Amino acid sequence: MRARELAIGFGALLLAGCGISGNFRHDLGYAAFDSPGALAVHRDFGLSLGPAPLALARLFLDDEEPELGAILKDLRAVRVYVYDGVPDGERMAGQLRGVESKLVEDGWRAIATIRDGTDRVSVLLRPGSDGRNHGMAVIVQDPTEVVLVNLIGNVRLDLFAEYMAELNVDTPRIDIDPQTLEAHVR
Repeated sequence: MRARELAIGFGALLLAGCGISGNFRHDLGYAAFDSPGALAVHRDFGLSLGPAPLALARLFLDDEEPELGAILKDLRAVRVYVYDGVPDGERMAGQLRGVESKLVEDGWRAIATIRDGTDRVSVLLRPGSDGRNHGMAVIVQDPTEVVLVNLIGNVRLDLFAEYMAELNVDTPRIDIDPQTLEAHVR
């Protein structure tokens, strides 16, 4: 069993590294984070998985971990970027607010902003016209670290906490009503 998991993980890494992850820059669910200023120098981790790696993951997870397969079911791509050692947290907060404003101008809807001391979590959704949505962007900032998450595809709002847990992104428990798009922190 362990060998199978290693083979799947290695295969997914090969697919992601071979350019099969897809170019989603023109997709409505693509969040244009750009490179918010000083973050470009301090990126510690970047992950971008497109249709092929996600399909491979779904193929094996449907039997092994059906709840994780449900999380990935309607996603076309996942992007995660982690920036550590941010030198000026206040300046970075201003740059991230600028990124959020640009996303809102581009049709994204800010559905939650949670502040806890110096920590801040923003959740934005790109709603569709048919009750589905095109994507979700999550921006998490503390004084020294920033995490940017972009889920492209129909994000199941009832599974928001599960998405963040699987990506190992520390956010408060947020429930999002799919009808009103109102968020409630638990």
